[in-house]
Amino acid sequence: MPIGIILGSVLSKRVAEAVFTDGWERARGAQAPTATTELASWPEVLGAAALRGSIIAVTAAGFTRVGASGFRYITGFWPGEQTRPPAARLQARGD
Repeated sequence: MPIGIILGSVLSKRVAEAVFTDGWERARGAQAPTATTELASWPEVLGAAALRGSIIAVTAAGFTRVGASGFRYITGFWPGEQTRPPAARLQARGD
């Protein structure tokens, strides 16, 4: 799991931030607004935040998955859960 932590959190966030920043600047011709950018509209600020968060989450999941696959390749064991547990509301019903 140390490989997954490094790949999934540190490296992936740097890559995702670079991808977001470069993409936003190419598309909009300016830096992405933050919550404290005075002359940016609400939709622009919220859209930038949602896009940034989505890119970071997807990149982190991809890097973590690659790390887990590499761990399995090297050791023969999967470092996480094998299956997904049933939804909590289904467990409560007994289904």
